Amino acid sequence: MLGIVIATHGKLSDGLKDAAEVIVGTTNNIATVNLNPGDDVQELGKQIEAAVKEVDKGAGVIVLTDLVSASPYNQSVLITNSLEPELQANVYVIGGVNLPMLLETINHQILSTPVEETAPAILAQGADSLDIWHISKVEEEDNEDDF
Repeated sequence: MLGIVIATHGKLSDGLKDAAEVIVGTTNNIATVNLNPGDDVQELGKQIEAAVKEVDKGAGVIVLTDLVSASPYNQSVLITNSLEPELQANVYVIGGVNLPMLLETINHQILSTPVEETAPAILAQGADSLDIWHISKVEEEDNEDDF
């Protein structure tokens, strides 16, 4: 089973997991790691490493972080670089997590999609889940109906 680690600033990782469970029900093999004010960044790395090893069931691990190049992301990359080569090859760190990306990850976990196919699908879902709405779009659509 695919392992999922969510590592973020504050309790965002807990909130993402909680929101996902509201939508899909109880989740499996997901660990959360939080970086709170005053926490030691080196300790964060140790917590991420422990979480990766906890959820590793041999099918790969996806580590979802909130910001690219911030502490949770950087520590995830650092610990991945220090893992045993077999595990290291099956860990993907993805920055910029949002709820649709987590749901996509859970879906691939349920479907037992290979981790190397899951990672790009998560990234695509993140991009596809962005949109903008403004009242001017409604007015434009109304004007188009006048023809």
